[in-house]
Amino acid sequence: MLEKVKDDVAELIQPSTQYLVKKRFGPDALTMIGFVLNLVAAALFGVDYFRWAGLMVLLAGVFDFLDGQVARAGRTATTFGAMLDSTVDRYSEIFVWFGIVVSFIRAGSFWTSSALFFALAGSLMVSYVRARAEGLGEECKVGFMQRPERVVAIGVGALVGEIGLMVAIWAIAVLSNYTALQRVLHIRKRSKPL
Repeated sequence: MLEKVKDDVAELIQPSTQYLVKKRFGPDALTMIGFVLNLVAAALFGVDYFRWAGLMVLLAGVFDFLDGQVARAGRTATTFGAMLDSTVDRYSEIFVWFGIVVSFIRAGSFWTSSALFFALAGSLMVSYVRARAEGLGEECKVGFMQRPERVVAIGVGALVGEIGLMVAIWAIAVLSNYTALQRVLHIRKRSKPL
């Protein structure tokens, strides 16, 4: 289902992708624009501007999606670009989570602040397990709470307001760790001698 949604979004933004390719806008530049937008989102979360922060997270997500589309359509994909994208994605998540935790710690919300730790850990582990599996020659895209779902959950949750963001945090805390476990079990089933 996620692949179908990605295909639909790719088709929707196809004119933008073609325009950026025509103007020779590099995918690495799009990656860095998305990163800057995530830094802005983190700062906005830190000062409790949840709705604006949510908007920035979703806008950054568009750039994160566009960089890959432009790289493929313009035939400018490189190993460095792929590594930069993955690295910047991790840092973007870390900074956004940091901004959110600053807000909830300042508000004295102990339980949600604690959930943020597990949300961050799960978010990083989902990506790590996939990268580790791919390093062993296995494809591992199973599970629900991948990066696009986390971006949408945080962005939409923040647009709803503090309660929406809290629900998103708890959902990510549970589902991202469940997704990481799903991936480990998926590789266990496919395991073969090294």
